[in-house]
Amino acid sequence: MNQTKPLKIAYIIPSLDAGGAERFILDLIGNLDLSRFTPTLILFGHGGFFEAEARRLGIELVVLKERFKFDLINFFKLYIAVKRVSPDIVHTQLGGDIYGRLVAHWLRVPVIVSTEQNVQVGEPGLIRAIKAWTAKFADKIVAISSAVKSDIISRYGVPGDKVELIYNGLEVDRFWVETRRKRGQKIILGSMGRLTSQKNYALLFEALAQLKDLNWEFRLAGEGELRPELEHKIKDLGLTNRVHLLGLQRDVKSFFSDLDVFILPSLWEGLGIVLLEAGLAGLPVVASRVDGICEVIKEGETGILFNSNDQADLVTKLTKVLNQIDQPETTELGKKLQSDIKSRFDIKIIASEYQALYLKLLAKK
Repeated sequence: MNQTKPLKIAYIIPSLDAGGAERFILDLIGNLDLSRFTPTLILFGHGGFFEAEARRLGIELVVLKERFKFDLINFFKLYIAVKRVSPDIVHTQLGGDIYGRLVAHWLRVPVIVSTEQNVQVGEPGLIRAIKAWTAKFADKIVAISSAVKSDIISRYGVPGDKVELIYNGLEVDRFWVETRRKRGQKIILGSMGRLTSQKNYALLFEALAQLKDLNWEFRLAGEGELRPELEHKIKDLGLTNRVHLLGLQRDVKSFFSDLDVFILPSLWEGLGIVLLEAGLAGLPVVASRVDGICEVIKEGETGILFNSNDQADLVTKLTKVLNQIDQPETTELGKKLQSDIKSRFDIKIIASEYQALYLKLLAKK
């Protein structure tokens, strides 16, 4: 493919709210070869947590306002915004897969790519049907893990050869911790994520309540609709002085640097980008044994897995980690995970894979 000027890419997502998928898009755009690609990021829902950072990075940003789930006025504003960009490629993710693919198809954008960021457990039937329909307009759907790829094929009826596996990546230097903190007498446990049913923090709190005789403190970074419910559970379990909900954290590296162990009790994960962040901090990880997480954590080698939604197994694994926190094998788990993530999930590698995909698809046109 002979390229005389940069190719224009319109990235379409609902917002830049705090989340792994939103963080990933910023990092992907930040690592594109700007001599070959000119990106525009279109947010059709609202700005969000990372909007100010996107502007500081100099990303060309279009922010629209969605009033409700299916907003025709918002849809036509998106249509106008994409038409003005006149992109060679439209790349959608999250809720952008419906609006974005349809707009791109109507505007006859040469290449349409979507990234599916999660296993869509509990997705409403109407949304599922619409996504399956608009998937026909995409040239490729990128799955961030093998678990997500299987879900796309079965849920939306997408042919396997239309789904490309490209793992999410992240800026290694942003999260890399060279030397972990000197641990005090109290072991600092932590997690980060949206306060939703998927993350299963209620189970974790119930497990921690059985470990009151051990010297630990737990810190949870994130926000979500279940915060009031979780606050009540913390109080009912008598954990008010030991479990702390910290809200959203902008200095993620410092948050991880202050922990001794990271815990992720999710019921499902497309990949679990927060695992990548915690791993780059060199932390030993305890996580649920679900498909996406198992593509990051090698059990017994780079982390400890417990049976999903199994409180007794989680208590057993946490007890083991807390009692062996100073043992070399526990420290080695974090070191091996840190090295593995650096070699497999560096955003520079992932951005190169996306760029190769864009050019391959355009060459076919």
